[in-house]
Amino acid sequence: MICRAEQLAIIMVSSKCQTIVIPFEYYDQVENYLRTEQIDIINKELFDFPGSEEFFSWMKENSESLRLKMNHSHHIITPKNSYAAPMQLNLELTTRCPLHCPQCYCNLNRGKDLSLDRAKDVLRQAAELGVAYINLSGGETMVYPHLYELLRECSSLGMYAAVALSGYGIDKDSLNKLIDNGAHEIYVSLNGSTEEISSITRDGYHLAINALELLSEIGFENTAVNWVAHQSNIEDFANVAMLCARLHVKKLIVMVFKPDASHSLESAPDGEQLLKLVQDIKQLRSTLPSLCIEVESCYSPLRALLGQKFLLNSNVGISKGCGAGREGASLDVDGNFTPCRHLDFPEYFDSLKDYWYKSELLQKLRFVETTPEEPCANCRYSPYCLSCLAVNAKLHNRIVKANKYCSLWK
Repeated sequence: MICRAEQLAIIMVSSKCQTIVIPFEYYDQVENYLRTEQIDIINKELFDFPGSEEFFSWMKENSESLRLKMNHSHHIITPKNSYAAPMQLNLELTTRCPLHCPQCYCNLNRGKDLSLDRAKDVLRQAAELGVAYINLSGGETMVYPHLYELLRECSSLGMYAAVALSGYGIDKDSLNKLIDNGAHEIYVSLNGSTEEISSITRDGYHLAINALELLSEIGFENTAVNWVAHQSNIEDFANVAMLCARLHVKKLIVMVFKPDASHSLESAPDGEQLLKLVQDIKQLRSTLPSLCIEVESCYSPLRALLGQKFLLNSNVGISKGCGAGREGASLDVDGNFTPCRHLDFPEYFDSLKDYWYKSELLQKLRFVETTPEEPCANCRYSPYCLSCLAVNAKLHNRIVKANKYCSLWK
């Protein structure tokens, strides 16, 4: 369990990579639980998910530490509209990849690897700041020569490491080696239940299926699938979900279509398709309880639709939308910090903490909602949505809350 204090809140991350935020308004309830161990006195909405028992068990066994963190949270000062430090940090390990995916976001012509010394230095800094998640991505992560060493480093520093891969170079031995060296979660990219559908946007369908089958065979419990929504695969989402359930995938992540390496954004889902996806997700969450269907934060329009309940909307707070510079950051292959892997505005800082607190770019990102432009300015979902800022950044070289490619405002 990773537990850290934020400004007037406690954030807890379990070994299953489930996260809860306990605001100070609930501290009295937590204190009553620590004294009585009666679960029913805590607001059930905070812990209303499978696996919440791990949180209660940790709270009981670490009561004094938890009390200290709650007290400390009253004295923490954070940058406006962000956490005191990143919750997650992405490391772009390499720009090399043997696949040729039509939707690829990366510039694969550079053929570079992230310096091992720089990566380790930043990981140590991240651990000191209380970063919970490290995401190792590429290019293709499996071609990075120091992958296992970085996994061991994350594990020794007490952070959860996730590896994103396509399936290239995967066999049972390599998977066991990833797990033995500290891969806490393994994310496999898959955009369709069949090769015909998936290959429209991604290469390597059979590689992905092979990796998922092997992970199921060895009984790995934290397998996830990254599925990017396109016009070409919306109708296939339910089939992908059922395939994931059959292969004992723990999480299916619904991801927004971002501009590719050539700064093109074609075939994004239209409004009718977005509404269908909402209905599919709601239905599948009830019919496939063993599969956790999550929507990444930068797919904020979809999260806003899913969060709508009569006159209220649950998609609020720092994690309601684009988390660049708010809840996460990235280290690119050249050793520079960027707000996320899709916002290519590199800045070199020796210190991750200095980047988080002193970057003028991050300050701009955190205040982008104060001056929204059309169509976001007058969209009724605007208070509950901050869609991917990489769209305007890549297509128009502007950082602004205004996404004309979004169908939510229509």
